[in-house]
Amino acid sequence: MQSPSSSLLRLSAALVVAAAPAVGFAAGETFMNGQSIYGQPAAVSSAARVVNLAQAPRPNIAYGETVAFRGDAGQQFAWTFNGLDQRGVDLAKIAPPGFGAKSAVAYVGRDPSNRR
Repeated sequence: MQSPSSSLLRLSAALVVAAAPAVGFAAGETFMNGQSIYGQPAAVSSAARVVNLAQAPRPNIAYGETVAFRGDAGQQFAWTFNGLDQRGVDLAKIAPPGFGAKSAVAYVGRDPSNRR
């Protein structure tokens, strides 16, 4: 005979497994492997260039390029744009909390390995 707690545990596990695919669809900003569709965070020291968002709030970025972004208060973060190509990336979606990149959009170029 099963105890009520083991039945509850099995039911909970089944619900978690059933809900897992729905969580992926709800996120919408990640590939199925969990990686961001925009690329990945990087170390500021690895950036090929620094973009001051006060002067250039809509920079053009080459696909695969690692760029450091500088905000109004001097804060910085870096990102490698190796997710989906040919799109605008709202920097508020990838910036660390409190960075303040409300209206900044990076335009990512074409992935040279894609033949179209």
